[in-house]
Amino acid sequence: MAVSEETLPRRRAMRIPRPGRLFFAFVVAAGLGAGLVAGGLAAFHESLAGQILPGVAVAGVNVGGLTAEEARAALTARYGSLAQGGLVVRTSIGSTTVAFADVHRGADIDAMLAEAAAIGRGGSWLDETIAAIRLRLEPQTVQLRLTYDHDLAATAITSWTDRTALSAIDASAISGATGFGTIPSVEGSRIDDAAALALVDAAMRDPATIGGAGVTAPVMRVAPILTTEVADAVRLSAQRMTRNLVVTNGSDAWTIYGARIRTWISFAWVDGVYRPVLDERKIPAAFTSIGKRVARPVHDAAFLRDKHGRIVGAMADSAGRELDIDATVDRVVEALQSRASGEPPTRIKLPLVAVLPKTTTADVVKTAPLMVKVGGWTTYYTPSDHNGFAANITIPARTLNGTVVQPGQGFDFWAALGEVSFRTGYRLGGAIVGGHSVEGKALAGGICAASTTLFNAALRAGLEIDARQPHWYYITRYPLGLDATVSGSQTMRFRNDTPNAILIRGFASPGIVRFEIWSVPNGRTVTLTRPIVWNVVQGYDTVVKTTAMKAGTSERTEWPVDGKDVSVTRIVRDGSGRVIHRETYLSHYHRMVGINLVGIG
Repeated sequence: MAVSEETLPRRRAMRIPRPGRLFFAFVVAAGLGAGLVAGGLAAFHESLAGQILPGVAVAGVNVGGLTAEEARAALTARYGSLAQGGLVVRTSIGSTTVAFADVHRGADIDAMLAEAAAIGRGGSWLDETIAAIRLRLEPQTVQLRLTYDHDLAATAITSWTDRTALSAIDASAISGATGFGTIPSVEGSRIDDAAALALVDAAMRDPATIGGAGVTAPVMRVAPILTTEVADAVRLSAQRMTRNLVVTNGSDAWTIYGARIRTWISFAWVDGVYRPVLDERKIPAAFTSIGKRVARPVHDAAFLRDKHGRIVGAMADSAGRELDIDATVDRVVEALQSRASGEPPTRIKLPLVAVLPKTTTADVVKTAPLMVKVGGWTTYYTPSDHNGFAANITIPARTLNGTVVQPGQGFDFWAALGEVSFRTGYRLGGAIVGGHSVEGKALAGGICAASTTLFNAALRAGLEIDARQPHWYYITRYPLGLDATVSGSQTMRFRNDTPNAILIRGFASPGIVRFEIWSVPNGRTVTLTRPIVWNVVQGYDTVVKTTAMKAGTSERTEWPVDGKDVSVTRIVRDGSGRVIHRETYLSHYHRMVGINLVGIG
């Protein structure tokens, strides 16, 4: 307590000099002013709570001092229209509208508000207060921001351009009934997707673009893959292919006409090239008849037997041939394709393939001597009641088949046939009796076709002819001046004057009779002159009326035939060229007057 007592008096006794009191007063005043300022600043900062700082504007809208909701309302009122309506995209082939809402286009109010609210904020209360004071002196503006989804716009534009695209139509060459034609190409069109999207992007990002604004997009031309010019060129190539094509075999030639070739041709893409296409499956049919004409049958070597089955000789083999269809098709295709490319082949050679015999000559000559055909002849006729409906010709051919005539031996037609009767199969037929034709009343009538055919085979074999007579009048199915009739009073005879046996082979079917003479080769050659004709007397026709027939009916009993004399000379030489036989065959054919009976009864 003693200390206090001492101290207090001392404090009361203290004295401060005047300058010190002034300074003290200043410090006190300054402190009081600073407090007032701090209090004012604090009060100012407190007044800005929940507001955007003064001096801040968003895209021309003053939002300073506004709450976020107030600022949002102000911005929506100013820029809400940027999300309303849509952008019109126009082209020469149509238009579409891209709605702003579909691509999320509009003012980005949230982002702009966030940026405006952040200006001057984020430090201490004093920093924010100082920033607010500075913004009053130096205002700041947030630029307008837009929202826009490029990907959604791209999807909309692509979908629209796909719908409006017009595909190009390719040209084509076609085959018609009378020729080829061309269907022309047509160009397509498509809106330029990339250019249209670029225009949309620019417009959507431009704040000046409002609903109803438009852009014009370009349209691209879409060219066809196959143009009319190319199709025309292909058509002309096909036309060159359809010129007539000649196929040859030696001196023989056949024509495949263009109209048929045209049926083989179509048009298609092959390995990326449009061109005429040949249907190779149709080509062989064009060579069916030609193949038969050029084909030769293969003949195996075989034994020649007489009518009793005994081997008398051997027949040599002969290779056959046939048309090589596959190779022919290849050659035709090659020729026609060459035409298509501009080369003009007009003919091709037919490829043939050999057909080899199974039994060769070497196989059979070990057993019997080789024989060859030294003479042969074929006669064609019409089966009718005139020849017993072929029986009177077929039976002799089959009876004489296999007959062997030894060297020096003679052959007599009637003697070789043996019994000629109904029992042996012969029938009634036609004959010339008393200078007139008689139908269906003579046994074996028509048999002269067999005797004449065998006579001509023996004649051409170079054999000695001992008996031959012409018909009363000339029958056109026989060689002029070289027919050989037979009857009850006359026959046809020849003699084998060669050093080797001969074999007679006969073949017959209704309408055809053929005889061949086979023998060991003897080197003989036969020459026949052309027929010499003279004393021609023209035949004529008559009409005879008869009460033996009903009125309105008619029957021909005789045909008119010219009468004439004919001579043919035969010369036979041996292997050295020496003449063995030289004879002239004379034939006197009578004139025939045609008779046509007309009934008047």
